[in-house]
Amino acid sequence: MNYERLQVAIDLLQNAANRMQYLIETSPPDEASNQTVYQSKEILQQALAEMLAAINPPELTHIPPELLDKANALGIPLTDIEVRVAISTHHPSQFAGVLAEIENRAEQIRRKREYLLYRISDMPVEKLGSRLPIVSAVDFNWSEEVTPVEVREAIKAKYQIDKLIQKRSLSRLSLFEKIKEANLAWQQSQSAETFLESEKNELL
Repeated sequence: MNYERLQVAIDLLQNAANRMQYLIETSPPDEASNQTVYQSKEILQQALAEMLAAINPPELTHIPPELLDKANALGIPLTDIEVRVAISTHHPSQFAGVLAEIENRAEQIRRKREYLLYRISDMPVEKLGSRLPIVSAVDFNWSEEVTPVEVREAIKAKYQIDKLIQKRSLSRLSLFEKIKEANLAWQQSQSAETFLESEKNELL
Protein backbone atom coordinates (compact mmCIF):
# COMPACT_ATOMS: atom_id res chain seq x y z
CA MET A 1 0.00 0.00 0.00
CA ASN A 2 1.32 3.42 -0.99
CA TYR A 3 0.30 5.83 1.76
CA GLU A 4 1.67 8.84 -0.11
CA ARG A 5 -0.84 8.29 -2.89
CA LEU A 6 -3.59 7.72 -0.35
CA GLN A 7 -2.74 11.06 1.23
CA VAL A 8 -2.92 12.73 -2.19
CA ALA A 9 -6.34 11.11 -2.67
CA ILE A 10 -7.52 12.42 0.71
CA ASP A 11 -6.37 15.95 -0.12
CA LEU A 12 -8.20 15.82 -3.46
CA LEU A 13 -11.38 14.56 -1.80
CA GLN A 14 -11.24 17.38 0.74
CA ASN A 15 -10.66 19.91 -2.06
CA ALA A 16 -13.73 18.67 -3.95
CA ALA A 17 -15.81 18.68 -0.77
CA ASN A 18 -14.71 22.23 0.13
CA ARG A 19 -15.63 23.50 -3.33
CA MET A 20 -19.14 22.08 -3.12
CA GLN A 21 -19.56 23.23 0.48
CA TYR A 22 -18.58 26.76 -0.51
CA LEU A 23 -21.05 26.62 -3.39
CA ILE A 24 -23.87 25.67 -1.03
CA GLU A 25 -22.98 28.37 1.50
CA THR A 26 -22.54 31.25 -0.94
CA SER A 27 -24.89 30.70 -3.87
CA PRO A 28 -28.68 30.31 -3.99
CA PRO A 29 -29.80 27.14 -5.83
CA ASP A 30 -31.13 29.09 -8.81
CA GLU A 31 -27.81 30.97 -9.13
CA ALA A 32 -25.40 28.08 -8.48
CA SER A 33 -22.83 27.39 -11.17
CA ASN A 34 -22.76 23.92 -12.68
CA GLN A 35 -19.11 24.46 -13.48
CA THR A 36 -18.19 24.05 -9.82
CA VAL A 37 -19.87 20.65 -9.72
CA TYR A 38 -18.14 19.52 -12.93
CA GLN A 39 -14.77 20.62 -11.56
CA SER A 40 -15.42 18.78 -8.32
CA LYS A 41 -16.31 15.67 -10.31
CA GLU A 42 -12.98 15.81 -12.15
CA ILE A 43 -11.15 16.18 -8.82
CA LEU A 44 -13.00 13.12 -7.50
CA GLN A 45 -11.90 11.14 -10.56
CA GLN A 46 -8.30 12.15 -9.86
CA ALA A 47 -8.73 11.03 -6.25
CA LEU A 48 -10.09 7.67 -7.40
CA ALA A 49 -7.08 7.20 -9.69
CA GLU A 50 -4.74 7.96 -6.79
CA MET A 51 -6.50 5.36 -4.62
CA LEU A 52 -6.25 2.72 -7.32
CA ALA A 53 -2.58 3.56 -7.84
CA ALA A 54 -1.98 3.22 -4.11
CA ILE A 55 -3.29 -0.35 -4.24
CA ASN A 56 -1.82 -1.38 -7.60
CA PRO A 57 0.94 0.80 -9.15
CA PRO A 58 0.02 1.58 -12.77
CA GLU A 59 2.91 0.03 -14.69
CA LEU A 60 3.04 0.30 -18.49
CA THR A 61 5.70 -2.36 -19.07
CA HIS A 62 3.16 -4.66 -20.79
CA ILE A 63 2.29 -2.01 -23.37
CA PRO A 64 4.12 -2.31 -26.73
CA PRO A 65 6.67 0.51 -27.07
CA GLU A 66 5.26 1.59 -30.43
CA LEU A 67 1.91 2.37 -28.77
CA LEU A 68 3.58 4.46 -26.08
CA ASP A 69 5.54 6.31 -28.78
CA LYS A 70 2.33 7.02 -30.68
CA ALA A 71 0.67 8.30 -27.49
CA ASN A 72 3.56 10.68 -26.89
CA ALA A 73 3.40 11.87 -30.50
CA LEU A 74 -0.34 12.57 -30.10
CA GLY A 75 0.24 14.57 -26.93
CA ILE A 76 -1.15 12.06 -24.42
CA PRO A 77 0.42 12.79 -21.00
CA LEU A 78 1.71 9.37 -19.96
CA THR A 79 2.91 10.73 -16.62
CA ASP A 80 -0.65 11.69 -15.68
CA ILE A 81 -1.87 9.29 -12.99
CA GLU A 82 -5.39 8.99 -14.42
CA VAL A 83 -3.99 8.19 -17.87
CA ARG A 84 -1.59 5.61 -16.47
CA VAL A 85 -4.33 3.92 -14.42
CA ALA A 86 -6.66 3.85 -17.42
CA ILE A 87 -4.00 2.33 -19.69
CA SER A 88 -2.76 -0.21 -17.14
CA THR A 89 -6.28 -1.44 -16.28
CA HIS A 90 -7.31 -2.04 -19.91
CA HIS A 91 -6.14 -4.39 -22.63
CA PRO A 92 -3.39 -3.04 -24.92
CA SER A 93 -5.71 -3.48 -27.91
CA GLN A 94 -8.19 -1.08 -26.28
CA PHE A 95 -5.39 1.43 -25.85
CA ALA A 96 -4.42 0.91 -29.49
CA GLY A 97 -8.03 1.40 -30.57
CA VAL A 98 -8.53 4.71 -28.80
CA LEU A 99 -5.17 5.97 -30.09
CA ALA A 100 -6.27 5.12 -33.64
CA GLU A 101 -9.46 7.15 -33.13
CA ILE A 102 -7.52 10.12 -31.77
CA GLU A 103 -5.05 9.92 -34.65
CA ASN A 104 -7.80 9.72 -37.29
CA ARG A 105 -9.76 12.58 -35.73
CA ALA A 106 -6.87 14.69 -34.44
CA GLU A 107 -8.33 17.91 -35.83
CA GLN A 108 -11.71 17.37 -34.15
CA ILE A 109 -10.47 16.10 -30.78
CA ARG A 110 -9.03 18.96 -28.79
CA ARG A 111 -8.88 17.38 -25.33
CA LYS A 112 -7.08 14.16 -26.19
CA ARG A 113 -6.41 13.19 -22.58
CA GLU A 114 -10.07 13.41 -21.64
CA TYR A 115 -11.10 11.61 -24.84
CA LEU A 116 -8.79 8.70 -24.00
CA LEU A 117 -10.15 8.44 -20.46
CA TYR A 118 -13.73 8.51 -21.74
CA ARG A 119 -13.40 6.13 -24.72
CA ILE A 120 -10.87 3.47 -23.71
CA SER A 121 -13.48 1.36 -21.92
CA ASP A 122 -15.65 1.27 -25.05
CA MET A 123 -12.91 -0.16 -27.28
CA PRO A 124 -13.23 -3.87 -28.16
CA VAL A 125 -10.57 -6.30 -27.00
CA GLU A 126 -8.74 -7.72 -30.00
CA LYS A 127 -5.62 -9.75 -30.68
CA LEU A 128 -2.71 -7.48 -31.47
CA GLY A 129 -0.46 -8.03 -34.46
CA SER A 130 -1.06 -9.28 -37.96
CA ARG A 131 -4.20 -11.33 -38.53
CA LEU A 132 -2.52 -13.32 -41.28
CA PRO A 133 -0.34 -16.29 -40.36
CA ILE A 134 3.39 -15.71 -40.73
CA VAL A 135 4.87 -18.23 -43.15
CA SER A 136 8.60 -18.89 -43.23
CA ALA A 137 10.85 -21.18 -45.23
CA VAL A 138 10.72 -23.72 -42.41
CA ASP A 139 7.03 -24.27 -43.10
CA PHE A 140 7.89 -25.71 -46.51
CA ASN A 141 10.42 -28.23 -45.20
CA TRP A 142 8.06 -31.17 -44.96
CA SER A 143 9.49 -34.30 -43.40
CA GLU A 144 9.92 -37.16 -45.85
CA GLU A 145 8.59 -40.36 -44.32
CA VAL A 146 10.04 -43.48 -45.95
CA THR A 147 7.51 -46.25 -46.58
CA PRO A 148 8.78 -49.60 -45.23
CA VAL A 149 9.88 -52.12 -47.88
CA GLU A 150 7.33 -54.74 -46.80
CA VAL A 151 4.51 -52.22 -47.17
CA ARG A 152 5.65 -51.23 -50.67
CA GLU A 153 5.94 -54.88 -51.73
CA ALA A 154 2.46 -55.63 -50.41
CA ILE A 155 1.00 -52.70 -52.37
CA LYS A 156 2.84 -53.77 -55.56
CA ALA A 157 1.56 -57.34 -55.19
CA LYS A 158 -2.01 -56.27 -54.44
CA TYR A 159 -2.33 -53.96 -57.44
CA GLN A 160 0.09 -55.93 -59.73
CA ILE A 161 2.14 -52.82 -60.31
CA ASP A 162 5.05 -54.74 -61.89
CA LYS A 163 2.73 -56.19 -64.55
CA LEU A 164 1.26 -52.77 -65.25
CA ILE A 165 4.74 -51.31 -65.71
CA GLN A 166 5.77 -54.21 -68.00
CA LYS A 167 2.57 -53.91 -70.02
CA ARG A 168 3.11 -50.19 -70.44
CA SER A 169 6.68 -50.79 -71.64
CA LEU A 170 5.49 -53.41 -74.14
CA SER A 171 2.79 -51.09 -75.40
CA ARG A 172 5.42 -48.45 -76.05
CA LEU A 173 7.62 -50.97 -77.91
CA SER A 174 4.69 -52.21 -79.98
CA LEU A 175 3.85 -48.66 -80.93
CA PHE A 176 7.43 -48.01 -82.06
CA GLU A 177 7.46 -51.29 -84.01
CA LYS A 178 4.24 -50.37 -85.80
CA ILE A 179 5.68 -47.01 -86.76
CA LYS A 180 8.85 -48.69 -88.00
CA GLU A 181 6.85 -51.22 -90.05
CA ALA A 182 4.69 -48.50 -91.56
CA ASN A 183 7.76 -46.48 -92.52
CA LEU A 184 9.36 -49.56 -94.12
CA ALA A 185 6.19 -50.34 -96.09
CA TRP A 186 6.05 -46.77 -97.36
CA GLN A 187 9.66 -46.95 -98.51
CA GLN A 188 9.01 -50.25 -100.32
CA SER A 189 5.99 -48.80 -102.09
CA GLN A 190 8.04 -45.82 -103.20
CA SER A 191 10.71 -48.13 -104.56
CA ALA A 192 8.09 -50.16 -106.44
CA GLU A 193 6.60 -47.05 -108.02
CA THR A 194 10.04 -45.91 -109.11
CA PHE A 195 10.77 -49.31 -110.68
CA LEU A 196 7.47 -49.38 -112.58
CA GLU A 197 8.02 -45.86 -113.84
CA SER A 198 11.44 -46.78 -115.22
CA GLU A 199 10.07 -49.91 -116.91
CA LYS A 200 7.35 -47.85 -118.54
CA ASN A 201 9.85 -45.37 -119.92
CA GLU A 202 11.95 -48.14 -121.47
CA LEU A 203 8.94 -49.58 -123.26
CA LEU A 204 8.14 -46.22 -124.74
